[in-house]
Order: sequence, then structure tokens, then C-alpha cells
Amino acid sequence: MIRHMRIFILLAFLIISFVACNQEPTSIGSELIPNEDKITFKEFDSYKENIFQSSSAFEHKLKLGTSSKLLLGKFNNSESSILFRFSFSIPDSILNYLKTNQLIVKSASMQMIPKYTLGDKNALFDFRVHQIRSEWSLTGFDKDSIAQLKYDVNDVASSISVVDTLVKFDIKPEVVIEWLKAKLDASAPKNYGILLKPKPSTQRIIGFDAVNPEKANLNTVFIVALEKAPNYKDTLKINAYMDTHVLTGTIPTSQNNFFVEGSFALRSFLFFDLKSLPKNIIINKATLELNVDPSKSYDGLPKSDTINVQILADSTTKKLTADSTYRTILGRKEDIFTGDVTWIVQNWQHGTANYGMLLFLDDEEISAARIAFYGSKEQNKALRPRLKIIYSQKK
Repeated sequence: MIRHMRIFILLAFLIISFVACNQEPTSIGSELIPNEDKITFKEFDSYKENIFQSSSAFEHKLKLGTSSKLLLGKFNNSESSILFRFSFSIPDSILNYLKTNQLIVKSASMQMIPKYTLGDKNALFDFRVHQIRSEWSLTGFDKDSIAQLKYDVNDVASSISVVDTLVKFDIKPEVVIEWLKAKLDASAPKNYGILLKPKPSTQRIIGFDAVNPEKANLNTVFIVALEKAPNYKDTLKINAYMDTHVLTGTIPTSQNNFFVEGSFALRSFLFFDLKSLPKNIIINKATLELNVDPSKSYDGLPKSDTINVQILADSTTKKLTADSTYRTILGRKEDIFTGDVTWIVQNWQHGTANYGMLLFLDDEEISAARIAFYGSKEQNKALRPRLKIIYSQKK
């Protein structure tokens, strides 16, 4: 009897507990919280709000001496050239044979393995090779520098072969002989290297690995075959000790678009006027969304599918804030780039002046892609840059 009574009491307790847990909550608890302490969540959407926004592209002079890729060719209005400089390590005993013309350069050639392409792979690709006749260095070298560069008009290349897996060409042996003599005679023409420049008929761009000082780079190599009668033969495989590429072109003009482009490089400025945001709010999340205009864009392989966003300290000079080492990433899905810019909006809300954002390709040093976006003046408002902010505030 006692046992049955205990079971009955336990079942009754479980039933009461279940019913109590499933009752609708009352408003008694909420009434205990003062209205001024209650929190609400709201959304601020630039597409829905009548706020001012501005977007524009500008040229940024990149110095590509540290780029891991070298680009050569022409595409649309862009043209990219490569500079190489080589240093030979040959025993003095062998070099001395140059004085009596006993050392012969049997052949000299370059082999370069493609790592990047832009344009139709079947389109024409051709170039010239010129001896450089003026000093140059990686420090500060940009498109203005190449305009001042001196080089021979004569083409010293021959037997150019271009396939998907290899670009190969021969260089006149006299060029190497001249470089070797410069090691013996200070009054001889100096070895400033070679310039690879696309011919006007070229319709695509190919990218190659740049020199890597941390390890031997056999993807781009200069091969020289030496001989001296009767029994000396040697083949030197030489990596460039200094190289860079320079891309020149024109800035596109469009009232309805802004652009980012690699190597040239085009960067963009984007501004949203957020003065209408309420004060004393907490920014929970902010998302930036950009729509690509495919008709004005072109991309290479590998694709340029990531954009960096940084916070500006000056909208005129494009100077960055002290914490702009932090970057927000926008990723691409089909024709939309989107990403989380919460920390940028939070900075503005916490007192940092809003001078807009800087946008540029994450791979701008190693690509020649141009991505066009619908801008702030686009007639179709749904295609304009869009900033969505989720914030919380007290009632």
C-alpha cells in the first residue's frame, strides 16, 4: 500500500511539473523591468533609408618589386612589361679566356612557366626583349619609372615558343658575352638586365613566378651554355636576383561605376552618411554588399574573388587610420561581393570620424583583373552599394 502511494505521489509531481513548464509566460516579469532599461533591435538599411552615399575609383601607384608574380602582355587598354637582372658566378680562370676570345657562349635561353592568365588562351601573345641601358632598382620602381628607363630598340630574342605550360625564347649570345666582359672591364657596358615588352598585336596577359630569395626558383630560369676548346663545357642555370613587372593603362570613366584593378592599380573610395543613425546605440552587425557590373569587368585565372576593406582617416589623401592594418574581407558569390564590416561601423559610432572606406583587390600585386561595381549614382537603387546595420538601443 505504501509502495503504491509513493508511485502515485511521484506521478502527480511529474504531471504538475510538466503542466507548469508548458504554461504561457506571463507579463509579470517584464513589468518589473523599467521601460528605460528595455532593449530593442532594429535594422538600418541604406537601400531603404534616404541617406547620401558616394563611390569613386582612383589610381594607386603600386611598387611591384615585392610581388610574387610577374605579368607580361596586353589586354584591353592595359600593358604589362617585365624587368630582369642577372648575376653570373664564374671562376676568374674561365672569365680570363674572354680576353683571348676563347670562351664561347653556345646558347642562351629563358624558360618561364605560366602561373596566371588573363584573356583568351588562344589569343595572340608576342613580345620583344631589349637590353636595359640605365640603372634601376626595386625601391620605388613604378609606371613612372619605366617611362624614364633607357633600353636598346633592338630585339635580342628569337625562337619564341608559347604553350600552356611553358614560354621559352632564345637570347643572342652576344648579350651574355657583353655581360661577362663587364665583370672584367669596368669601362665596358654595364649589365642592367633585360626588358620584356609586349608587341602591339598581343591580346592577352600571362603571369610567371617572380624570384624567391628564400629558395631556388626553377620556374623562371636563364640557361647559358659555355664552351672553351678543347674540353671545357658548362651549362649555367641562373635565377634573376632582381625582377619586377609594371602595368600601364588608362583609368576607366563611368558615372555609374567604380572599379578595383590589379597591378595598375585601381582602388576605390566608398562613403555612407550615417548621421541619421540614432545616438547611444550598440552596433551588433554591419554588412557591406557590392554588385558587380559584368559588362565592364574582366578576370583572370586564378580569379580575383576577394576584396580588402580598410577605414580611412582622410577621404582626399586616402590616408588610413592607425588601426587600418586590420582589414575586412569581402568574398564573391556569383556577381555579389559581401562581407562583415561591423568593426568599421563600430569605430565610427565610438568617435572615429567617418571619412569612408578604401577598397582594393586582395591579390592586386599579382593580377591584372578589373572588377567594376555599380556605383552610388546608379539609377537602379537596388544595384547600388548597400550597407545593412543591425543595432540595439534602449526603448
